[in-house]
Amino acid sequence: MGRHTLYLMTRKSAKGMVFLLSVLPHPQKARCRLNKQYDLFLTVYDNQLLHVPIELSEQDSVLETGTGTGIWLMNLAKTISAGPQLIGIDIEPKLFPEPSVLPSNIRFEVQSVLKLPSEWTNKFSVVNQRLLVAGLRAHEWPQAISELYRVTKPGGWIQVFEPDAWTSGPSMNKISELLLKISDDQGTMWCEIGQRIPSFLERSGFVNIRHNPRATVCGAWAGEHGVAGRDNMLGVFRGLKSPVLNAGGYGVVTSEVEFDSIIEELGKEYDARPGSQVVWTLYTAQKPLDIVKAKA
Repeated sequence: MGRHTLYLMTRKSAKGMVFLLSVLPHPQKARCRLNKQYDLFLTVYDNQLLHVPIELSEQDSVLETGTGTGIWLMNLAKTISAGPQLIGIDIEPKLFPEPSVLPSNIRFEVQSVLKLPSEWTNKFSVVNQRLLVAGLRAHEWPQAISELYRVTKPGGWIQVFEPDAWTSGPSMNKISELLLKISDDQGTMWCEIGQRIPSFLERSGFVNIRHNPRATVCGAWAGEHGVAGRDNMLGVFRGLKSPVLNAGGYGVVTSEVEFDSIIEELGKEYDARPGSQVVWTLYTAQKPLDIVKAKA
């Protein structure tokens, strides 16, 4: 998932803001996991990359924030015959593709969604953002969406993808409790971001807001897709270990062994509990073609 990957640690930027970003001791392993996760989501959304009514041409530009491995942009380039400019940004370059494998119309940059370049104003026909729930604190979300509004061209579109809800049993309830504690402690919105996105989009000025939720099943009871969904979520939740233990366990766990035991039990719970799933939410929205009239 991205800084953007739901592996968590804190780092202060040059401006003193605390960001949550991925822990990547083994970038190749992280790249493999994130690309498998991407394949999972792509299958759930019918192998569709663009969910907005647009045909891209050479005159268009596309931005992806929290791009991670850049796989979405790389696949987009393969599906369109025209050559729009494709730009991916993240606050860490470790997962970016090697420049030698990039088509001439794709580039990746280290940028923060909280302060995009001023020259990008009204530039992009499509903006894609995925899974920044661990990367942005609650008070940063309005700023981030406002930045995306600024760089979207009039009449252009935005796609925002985040988790919404998860369903299983007692072990998942313990993980949910940890997520709530982390949200309270770090100011993120793990358990409410899916419901808050529409208001952020509307307040920034976007119109034609649409909601497209889909679920990934979790557990061997659901066959191949269930195993993929299970492994994805277990990988996500394992990334919580360090912040949870560093915070003293939040009254839920007392040791690394206990945390690992909860993850192991969750895997068994997924396999044995039909109906275990995670609901994801995809919002699309448009920047008004006539901005002056839209704000009147």
